[in-house]
Amino acid sequence: MVPAAPPVPPCPDTPNCERTQRAFEASPNRLYQAAQAALADLNPVSCTTDPNDRSAQAVYRVALVFKDDVHIAVRPGKNGGSVLHIRSASRVGYSDLGVNERRVRRFFRALAHHF
Repeated sequence: MVPAAPPVPPCPDTPNCERTQRAFEASPNRLYQAAQAALADLNPVSCTTDPNDRSAQAVYRVALVFKDDVHIAVRPGKNGGSVLHIRSASRVGYSDLGVNERRVRRFFRALAHHF
């Protein structure tokens, strides 16, 4: 049996990426709706969603020149809950000075406002 692909891409070996997951008691559909709203709250340059897969990809501009990519995916969890997977990564450079880690924290704060 072939293992399932990770719901969001892995991070490279550089410190310019943040990847984590959190479990929620909300249904996958409810969490996905809240996650879409939280992404929008962070003002992306663009955002593409796939409701069938409960995933989204957003692009954020940093310092008017650089772009960072954010991927989210919601998967069913235990007891009717769900798990949100998120990855925020710089497209270029080695270090991001903590930008992606802070973006993920801001995302989870924004997500809390949509429940």
